[in-house]
Amino acid sequence: MSLRRRIAYASGSAGFQITDRIVVAIAIFYYLPPGDSDLVPQVGQAQFLGVLTAFGAARLLGGLVDSLADPLVGWASDRSRSRFGRRRVFLLAGIGPMVLAPVLLFFPPGLPGSGLNFAWLTTLLAIYYIFFTAYVGPYLALLPEIAVNERERVSLSTLMAIVAVVVVGLYGGGWLAGVEAGRRGLGLDTEQALRLVVVGSSALALVLCLGPIVAIDERRLVRTAAVMSMRTALATTLRNRPFLVYLGAQILFVFGITLITPMGPYYAIAIAGRDEGFAALLALLPGPGVFLGFWWIGRAAARHGPKKILVACATALGVLFSLQGLLVPDVPGGPHDRTNLLILFGVGALWGLPAAGFLVLPHVVLGQMIDLDAARTRAHRAAMYFGAQGLLTKWVYGLATALLAWLFIAFGNSSDRALGVVLVGPLAGLLCLASAAVYALYPERRVLSERLALERVDPA
Repeated sequence: MSLRRRIAYASGSAGFQITDRIVVAIAIFYYLPPGDSDLVPQVGQAQFLGVLTAFGAARLLGGLVDSLADPLVGWASDRSRSRFGRRRVFLLAGIGPMVLAPVLLFFPPGLPGSGLNFAWLTTLLAIYYIFFTAYVGPYLALLPEIAVNERERVSLSTLMAIVAVVVVGLYGGGWLAGVEAGRRGLGLDTEQALRLVVVGSSALALVLCLGPIVAIDERRLVRTAAVMSMRTALATTLRNRPFLVYLGAQILFVFGITLITPMGPYYAIAIAGRDEGFAALLALLPGPGVFLGFWWIGRAAARHGPKKILVACATALGVLFSLQGLLVPDVPGGPHDRTNLLILFGVGALWGLPAAGFLVLPHVVLGQMIDLDAARTRAHRAAMYFGAQGLLTKWVYGLATALLAWLFIAFGNSSDRALGVVLVGPLAGLLCLASAAVYALYPERRVLSERLALERVDPA
């Protein structure tokens, strides 16, 4: 595949990750803003069932819908014989609603705190996640089909990560800078500036997500469609013990990284006593480390294997995130300001290197198990593996966001009551360390040796 087509395929990853950042990071900032912001909470902040808030419940329901959709989409894509391509037809179906729903989130029809806004949020999250799954599951299933060995998968996964980091990394700080520019340059209030940023971001996501639809011609791929029933396909996938170990590690990592991802504005405003522009600067700090990691990851994985590198990366992230538990709310020039800045800038500059490992290598490890399954079943069921992964990990996104919302309500997210913000780093760090421990149990050598043995017996 030419470099131009590879870049076009990789652009899809950047596109759907922008929509994800809107839903995960910007939506919580809009619906549950920091106490020192001029935004008004759009849903009620009362707790029910002990720990759930309205935002947390909506996010959890969205994650549940998403997780249930994953295996259905994976099974249908593996069995599809559409003339548009068994993956491409799903990309076409999912792209429109996936980029439109995040925009509508920022135009709630009711008064702040109303039940109508809760219903609006919950419905749009469910719609978004159904069509996000319709696009992303088959998109990822293409990877082991167009990159047929581990070296090609590391290369293509790295390219996907580079494109995503360039776009999403700039966007991570850019949306905050865009809000600031809208307020100061255009005279908009924060809500209007936020809406302008979201509309522009979704338009960019649409263009990027069209890349793989245009670039990949599935007629060139010779792949055997699966014929298993939904129940048999899912059961067969979940009987793969190495896959279950991998899933356990990924669940823990996803939980931790989802907790820490939206924290930039809260660290800037509630901890450091600064504004969204400072949060944009924090968002850019991991960039150099990530690119250094891309250079290092491929070489290290070739020498030591993806498993060992993932264990090392998860351990490093666990230690770094835990350091954020030492933060103390202060103002610029205050007694704790220098220590806060040292932690925020130090952790921000360092965590990009190990994060690069998780941007590249999980797809490679999953590809090992997909190849083993193909050798066992003589069918190509990549989408079901990504679907089963979604079934057991997507609810974690909702659970993590619900936990984050509860921490903010129960312990505070403002400068005068910031324990909810301070607790996030140690919790995320603990989850990353647990992920490292589980990844250490993944039987990489056995998976590779069994696949090779089966291919020698039946090389067809």
